[in-house]
Amino acid sequence: MKQILSKSIVLVGLMGSGKSTIGKILSERIGVPLSDTDKIIEKEVGKTVYEIFNDSGEKYFRQVEEKVVGRVLDEPAHIISTGGGSILSPKTRKAIKSKSFSIWVQCNVDIISNRIHDQEKRPLLQNKNILDTLVKKNRERVKFYRQADIHIVNESSNIEMTVEAIVEELLLKKVINK
Repeated sequence: MKQILSKSIVLVGLMGSGKSTIGKILSERIGVPLSDTDKIIEKEVGKTVYEIFNDSGEKYFRQVEEKVVGRVLDEPAHIISTGGGSILSPKTRKAIKSKSFSIWVQCNVDIISNRIHDQEKRPLLQNKNILDTLVKKNRERVKFYRQADIHIVNESSNIEMTVEAIVEELLLKKVINK
């Protein structure tokens, strides 16, 4: 069922919290396009996120990410799934706050660790203890994630229930209209 968005919806949260999966299902449920900023970056740079981090470093990746997020926020209202560290940029945080409705996809780091333990292509997890890295990243970023308009906990194996809870919140906040 196609519904009308009053503004873009931006999903923020740690890697592995479920932003991309929720974004895809939410996009289909509401009937609006999805922009996954990591996928856009990969297409534009011609390398995977992992390769960009390895070849050019995190600083370069974050510069590209800032431009991509800024650009997709200027497109007609749709769903935007961001990389976990996108909110580290003050410019990106300001743009998200002023141009969109943001959702923090929260998830316990132990659950995330179990979800992503076999994903070798997560650049910030290379040669590191996954759980320790997630705890550190969460500690660094939580103050920014908390600035989101709503917080949704995604720890259930039933992703459809999580998406339905998001849709209910979006209707309540008049971000989407039937």
